[in-house]
Amino acid sequence: MRKDYIVFVDFDGTITAKDVGYEMFRKFTDAKTQPVVDRYRLGKVNSYTCLKTECEIWNRFPPEEKDVLEYLKKQGITDGFADFTEILRNDHVKMYIVSEGFDFYIEAILNSNGFSKLDRITNKAVYKNGEILPDFPFLGQGCGECSNCKGFHIKKLTDPKSSAIFIGDGHSDFHGAGAADIVFAKSFLKKDLEKTGRNYFEYGDFYDIIEIWREISSRKLFAFSERLFFCRISGNRRNDFENLWETGEVMKNVGYPQGLGWSNQRYDKFWETLDRKSFVLFAVEDKNGRFMGEAKLSFPDEDNSCSHDVKLLPEYQGKGYGREAWGLLMELSRRRWPDSIMSVTPSVENAVAIELYKSLGFEFDGEQREWIPSSESPAAVPVRYRRMIKF
Repeated sequence: MRKDYIVFVDFDGTITAKDVGYEMFRKFTDAKTQPVVDRYRLGKVNSYTCLKTECEIWNRFPPEEKDVLEYLKKQGITDGFADFTEILRNDHVKMYIVSEGFDFYIEAILNSNGFSKLDRITNKAVYKNGEILPDFPFLGQGCGECSNCKGFHIKKLTDPKSSAIFIGDGHSDFHGAGAADIVFAKSFLKKDLEKTGRNYFEYGDFYDIIEIWREISSRKLFAFSERLFFCRISGNRRNDFENLWETGEVMKNVGYPQGLGWSNQRYDKFWETLDRKSFVLFAVEDKNGRFMGEAKLSFPDEDNSCSHDVKLLPEYQGKGYGREAWGLLMELSRRRWPDSIMSVTPSVENAVAIELYKSLGFEFDGEQREWIPSSESPAAVPVRYRRMIKF
């Protein structure tokens, strides 16, 4: 399997055309479950309480099992889902179904539609004699609010160097979206994300997702904001990065007023070992694919400090792109290492960068220091700097 992407998909209302769990409880209880669902949607009860109460209402007058099973057989799958799963298989991308629904009806629908082998993480229930006896094996893991927190599973299963993609539609998908790097949203989830200002791809069915997935895959998109795309490095970007690093206007504040001055051999060695380094390097692109600069997502060091970085070409400086790139970097960092410290070391002469970091919540930590370049970097000059940190 590829390690650059991992996909998580909600079930009810996303894979299925209808929100099957909600509709099933409502149908077979004569809508007696609606009040607790309304309270859940208003945030007055959590999903565990909602689901547990729905089961209790159901079990007071359980319907005929054959009627329920017949109902489940008729539930349709969202257009394009079969093609989407086939594309992911061909692309060697791992996919998980993550749901707060119960396994007995999810498995019945998947099996009847030829998807029995798909990996899924769900709540469980014994369905016997018409009664639903729920079990919540993941209760208390993750946020502590969800009966089966999708965000918990996404964080647990996603490698820090992988981009997590989440596809959902409902209120219960909010934590899943928060843990993912790329989100597809519609319906209630779309409205929830709009309230927070989170960027997402809107979709109607999986054919829409397939079209966007092809662009994601071809551009090697890792995450995006309103105007910027963070993309993994592809072969045709090597010259762009090297030109960036050899631009004195970009590199002067880190001690290279004429650029790095590296030889082809030194660049070759850097690119050969890039995958083994403790950071992920992104090409910062605009929506049209124009190269704007770089962003570096660094792993925590032995002091639990992440030294992220952004460098932009001169023509993109002073236009708010740096702030936007840093905002996206900090989102990626918080998803992966929520307890880490973010640190930067701006030159004391770089007033613009210092003011930007201050506005992002960074504070000075310690006295002024000086970086002295080694003899292996004849193009470098000393730099006076102060460390700034953000918790």
